[in-house]
Amino acid sequence: MKRPSPRNFLAFCLLTLTVLLAASCASNSDSSNSENSNTDDLSILAENTTPANTATSITAGWGHSCALHQNGTISCWGNNENGQLGNGQHGDDAISSVPVEVAGITDATAIAAGGDHSCALHESGTISCWGNNENGQLGNGTDTRSSVPVEVTGITDATAITTGGDFGGGGHSCALREGGTISCWGNNENGQLGNGTDARSSVPVGVAGITDATAITTGGEHSCALREGGTISCWGNNGRGQLGNGSEEDSFEPVKVADITDVTAITTGSRLSCALHESGTISCWGDNWQGQLGNGTDDDSSVPVKVAGITNATSITTGGWRSCALHEGGAISCWGFNIYSKLDNGTNEGSSVPVKVAGITNATAITTGSRHSCALHESGTISCWGFNPYGQLGNGTAGNFSVPVKVAGITNATAITTGGWRSCALHESGTISCWGHNRQGQLGNGTNDNSSVPVKVAGITNATAITTGGDHSCALREGGTISCWGDNTYGQLGNGQNTGDWEDDSADSSVPVEVAGITDATALTTGGGHSCALREGGTISCWGNNGSGQLGNEQHGDDTISSTPMEITGITDATGRVTAITAGWFHSCALREGGTISCWGDNWQGQLGNGTAGNFSVPVKVAGITNATAITTGSRHSCALHEGGTISCWGFNPYGQLGNGTDDTSSAPVKVAGITDTTAIAAGGDHSCALREGGTISCWGHNELGQLGNGQHGDDANSSVPVKVADITDATAITASVWHSCALHQDGSISCWGHNELGQLGDGSRLPQFVVGFGG
Repeated sequence: MKRPSPRNFLAFCLLTLTVLLAASCASNSDSSNSENSNTDDLSILAENTTPANTATSITAGWGHSCALHQNGTISCWGNNENGQLGNGQHGDDAISSVPVEVAGITDATAIAAGGDHSCALHESGTISCWGNNENGQLGNGTDTRSSVPVEVTGITDATAITTGGDFGGGGHSCALREGGTISCWGNNENGQLGNGTDARSSVPVGVAGITDATAITTGGEHSCALREGGTISCWGNNGRGQLGNGSEEDSFEPVKVADITDVTAITTGSRLSCALHESGTISCWGDNWQGQLGNGTDDDSSVPVKVAGITNATSITTGGWRSCALHEGGAISCWGFNIYSKLDNGTNEGSSVPVKVAGITNATAITTGSRHSCALHESGTISCWGFNPYGQLGNGTAGNFSVPVKVAGITNATAITTGGWRSCALHESGTISCWGHNRQGQLGNGTNDNSSVPVKVAGITNATAITTGGDHSCALREGGTISCWGDNTYGQLGNGQNTGDWEDDSADSSVPVEVAGITDATALTTGGGHSCALREGGTISCWGNNGSGQLGNEQHGDDTISSTPMEITGITDATGRVTAITAGWFHSCALREGGTISCWGDNWQGQLGNGTAGNFSVPVKVAGITNATAITTGSRHSCALHEGGTISCWGFNPYGQLGNGTDDTSSAPVKVAGITDTTAIAAGGDHSCALREGGTISCWGHNELGQLGNGQHGDDANSSVPVKVADITDATAITASVWHSCALHQDGSISCWGHNELGQLGDGSRLPQFVVGFGG
């Protein structure tokens, strides 16, 4: 297999691009030049962890989090490209996935984390800020960032602080002062400083006309104040109605939010605002494209609308495109954008009405960043959940894993497989568990809810083999029948149904359905949108997408898809009986008794191995291979294991996935460098892996998200020759998917590494995680 269908591939690519661009935006100039030893995305810095200490307050920014301790010190963790952790370090290699202490602060009474800066209120009423300062958001009269706290100019009577933006602007700060006035500083492009101008200021300026404020909050490019009497005034950007005054015109001075008089607390996100009422209900206004207003719709509103079903809230918070409420009793509900967070309804899908966060019953405070959230517990411990590429969850990990992590709760697996953004395990009992992405029902448990821990496939107790394709999965069952589940756009489930339209999911199935007419299967394989079965007698039947001729029946094109099995043409000739099959994104291959290989389907990158480019809708022989013992296919490349333990690969090679020390694509097999002891092979999206004698694993090719498992990741971490996977010496099987890989261990456990944003590594890290170093 091993690419996702077009349905999700574009969305994921855009998301990945957004994260990568954000990670590279920071400038390299800074007022501090100290170095940091944290150079990997799996960074457990025991020497930098804060001693166990009860937290009293928490705050989350765009990619970092901070906690205020009982003794007035502050710890921060996560992204530190601009020094926003305040520990004297900065840069791409200075992130910390565990808390580090902010330098020189021992008397803080409140904290706030913004886009990529942070601030602390001191007992004296002064304020210190640190991090990015390109818009003057540190308030010290300069635009030079600082990785240690610097004092805000001219404020000695502050009673509260807030920092602007988790997403979007993220470049201003405000202080509530004794007497009810407000001062703001930093970015002012949309009037978010509230002083009647759009000129940014690196020192505090007074907000016009407010002398009775009791609380303040800052969003991406707007700000709001709670006033005596329970009314609210907002100012700044109003493109989505986030000022709440019934218009969408920006305002450089405060305007009154419509129809609200009984508010006890306020919060602002990137382009929305929310208010907590005396009754425990909540109203929100502004941007609602992800349902973050909580009223059951996705319609923006320039006036407050009631959040559905909440009557006992005690606190509220808003992040990038979502909102959360703390309830009486300590439970938490959230609504809006949710691809990175797991709620108690088991989903990673967004919700336009509140749903409860899993496993939290004793929270005393909540905070939301751009794409992650944290809860403070009664005991002084902290839990965080959601997006974690910079370690902002504080649990000693950072998003994807470039070294193996154990799958939760599996001890008796006999086989493993990975496809798209999920993984599956076959158990000794004949049952199957899957984890990861599930939008098309590819986990097979009767839901469409992603899971970062294994869930049982429904109704299967007699499986003998499993395989996962782009967005569908199949199981070979005792007796030779096959059941499949998940995406069925092209008929790849083989049950006679399809839509032919990847935007129409009406033919998908979240539980296994039987493939029509097959009772004698001996092996099976799944590709991007097609499936194939090896049958008694050595024939092959395939079904599903046939746009590139991957069904091998002399036809090709969008109008030749088949939702029931069709026999491959010309595979039972005198060149040898078929003994194994494998499917790539749009091509398929068969191993024959004599050690030769035949492939068919997409060939524009040479993945059929016959020395040409151009598709073939019938099998063609791979050039020069006569002693193969196993085969595997990636998205656009293929590999063969030879007698003697060597490997040959062919096809697409920009990331070095052919393993021959070059990045040259090859339409004929080339030898993988330096491996002579291979016992099994697996090809993923654009990387390949080999299981070696002794139970070690080596991988090569694309490594942007750690899928090679050697402790490295990134654009410059690809390898065109095999590199050793860290810490594995007892593997018995391997599998590789688009951007992650997994290994089966001798004891029946499973380890996975690489991309993990949809829970496909199975370690449960999409659930709330305890932050290292905090305890009651």
